[in-house]
Amino acid sequence: MTFRSFRSFKAFPVMMFPVILIAIPLVVSADLRPLSRAMLANLQATNAIGESLAVEDFTGVANAARELTNRAREIQTWDVSKLGFRPSDKAEFDAYLKLQEDIAEKIGRAASDENGTLVVAGLGDLLNKSCLSCHKAFRDRQGMLKSSTLFMTSFVSAWREINRGLLLNDYSVAARGARSMASVGQIMSWDPIIRSTFNISDTAARNKFRGHAANLVGAADKIEEGATRGESDIIEKGLAQMWNAGCLACHAEFR
Repeated sequence: MTFRSFRSFKAFPVMMFPVILIAIPLVVSADLRPLSRAMLANLQATNAIGESLAVEDFTGVANAARELTNRAREIQTWDVSKLGFRPSDKAEFDAYLKLQEDIAEKIGRAASDENGTLVVAGLGDLLNKSCLSCHKAFRDRQGMLKSSTLFMTSFVSAWREINRGLLLNDYSVAARGARSMASVGQIMSWDPIIRSTFNISDTAARNKFRGHAANLVGAADKIEEGATRGESDIIEKGLAQMWNAGCLACHAEFR
């Protein structure tokens, strides 16, 4: 099956964890960092499946799927009360993890058979049956769709659009995603937004947060430049800048 045939999948699910940066704080003392790191790693593995599939690297697909399987098994051994869940939530939470484990195994088997159609179907199942269902059951149920969450949702949607444009070799889609990302970054840099939405009152801290937002906008501008020139290398450098100088640097300081 050639990559050309994948272009019929217009809603190709490159990014399967659309709000991975929003955790599930049910108790004040919960340490959410392990769960956040695990969700980020899941995102990276899922994105690796999409990127590998785009170039028909089924070994890469299988390796990333195995990573998802193993991580789901590991998280099922965790003490959920330390993550902010009620002990009574563990059975339901583990059920979604078991779905991730089983579906990722199916993706791995499809990769072994070099069956791209089944890989794509598996990614859709992963998104709908495990990821989004788990988010709905736990995160959304706790009323976590606040303004800051909506900013992160908009940001990740723009990132997914950029990835989709890369996979489809449609630079106009990537450019549109970059412009959306720049808009999100610009609004996040406004002082009233920093104060009210992100609850940062200290002047020095607001300036640091504004700097991270500026890095995000700069990365988005670089991505749009690459898309305008039709040069994927520039887009990929912009994406790396977005994560390292914008997102992860900001998370390390504020989240």
